[in-house]
Amino acid sequence: MMAAPAPGNTAIYDEVAVDGGTLPVALAGAMESGSTPIILLHGWTLDHRMWTPQIEGLGSQHFLIMPDRRGCGGATAPPDLAREAEDVIAMADSLGLDRFALLGLSQGAAVALDVARMFASRLTGVVVSGAPLPALVPREEVIEIDTYREWAAAGDLAALRRDWALHPLMQAHSREAHALLAAMLADYDGRDLAALSEPPALPRDVLRTLAVPVLALTGEHDTPWRRACAAALADIAPRAMHAAVPEAGHLANADNPARFDALVAAFLRNLTAPQTRPYQ
Repeated sequence: MMAAPAPGNTAIYDEVAVDGGTLPVALAGAMESGSTPIILLHGWTLDHRMWTPQIEGLGSQHFLIMPDRRGCGGATAPPDLAREAEDVIAMADSLGLDRFALLGLSQGAAVALDVARMFASRLTGVVVSGAPLPALVPREEVIEIDTYREWAAAGDLAALRRDWALHPLMQAHSREAHALLAAMLADYDGRDLAALSEPPALPRDVLRTLAVPVLALTGEHDTPWRRACAAALADIAPRAMHAAVPEAGHLANADNPARFDALVAAFLRNLTAPQTRPYQ
């Protein structure tokens, strides 16, 4: 079993063995009886540090498990999006967690929904922020992955980072979020681009039958496509609701952590409510 998190607003670090290597995991927050543990899954080109703003807010009430996903940060496990749902279960098992909540942003949100598809009985609820769902809404957003893959293969990470930093998904709406994004992007090494790893298949029929309560978030300034995906998910998933984080872009957790954390905390508190409805 992994070590318990340190008290207060600091994190301790451990690692979990998964197929093909290890994942570093930051642990923080409360381990009080009755509180819901949360596994937090970061987005593409990012790492576990993106959840730093949540340590003070969500960590005051919840035990937070923040890994570097395979192919990212300090992970030695090779990139493979199809294996990441099983990685989440490996983390939970290492910590002795029978049931837990999931919180994922962007690519991490797609992984979270894949866990809900495969391991619903292990989850109390799922929060996704800025989830990409092309099966629900035709993709309107362009990410030049082939170009980025070419730059990464040529070792031109500077060009990759410069271009990606200008993308609408990478626009911060607070000074603190901008600094956090810049620090993570400066460390992104592009090794996941060397693997032809397809995102989880989340067709309409799968999302229509999700058995887990879902909160679909976006920042109010996230891209139109991501906002449309969140609304569509709330419409189709039987136990889903939708909310927008004000004064926030795609990285809503860092742009407006107080409101983001409040929405997540309220959702987790009300998982036993007899019915779900959108937050106002």
